Amino acid sequence: MNLVKDPGGRPAVDVSKVRGEHPDLAKKADKAAVSLSKRDLAGIRAQALLYVDHSGSMRSDYASGAVQALVDRVLGFALVIDADGTVPVVPWDTRLWPAVDVTVANYRGVAARELWRRDRMGRTRLDLVLDDVRVRARQVDVPLFAVIVTDGNPDDRAAATRLVCELARFPVFLKFAAVRSVPYLADLDDLDASRRLVDNVDTKVFPDLGSVSDLAFADAMADEWDTWIAAARRAGVLT
Repeated sequence: MNLVKDPGGRPAVDVSKVRGEHPDLAKKADKAAVSLSKRDLAGIRAQALLYVDHSGSMRSDYASGAVQALVDRVLGFALVIDADGTVPVVPWDTRLWPAVDVTVANYRGVAARELWRRDRMGRTRLDLVLDDVRVRARQVDVPLFAVIVTDGNPDDRAAATRLVCELARFPVFLKFAAVRSVPYLADLDDLDASRRLVDNVDTKVFPDLGSVSDLAFADAMADEWDTWIAAARRAGVLT
């Protein structure tokens, strides 16, 4: 797959058109642009995806607004890399719930309005998420930047690890955003290099998202994307 990069390093979406009605979102996009530029990633294009844990232990994170805050921040980041300015957001637990296409037009309050089903929260089937990423990776013409929000170890770690290793052969970067420390994700970060073609995972922990600045969040999202791109090019996953 060819890696597309705007020669002028411009954001995918014209942020000036967002700034008037959505100044906070535009600020998040501005900080994302700064973070990407620091890693020579300005102008890189990708399809952003967001998978949000909908298991029972996440109840307080939906109720407190933490999930909505993550949606807002990921959308701000996506405005810089994703040409259509749309982030498919998929709640997941024992099943994958229908994707909600989140844009500048509908992002406000979307977590409570369309993502959270208060009485139908299940368990942590991360393998379903990774299999969905694999399906999507076969259908796109730009790399996938998949942000996966969770707060606990998956039900089937062996299946999840197998899929992570398989996804290393696809143009997919997996960014785990943990709202609490997750031992399994730490293990993924340290996975033996012999088990996968490239290191395709980075994990960041946000136990108190409200204390994280927009720039710090953008730095966390951009971290290791540049090294993954370089490795994927060497391995022939990207050209």
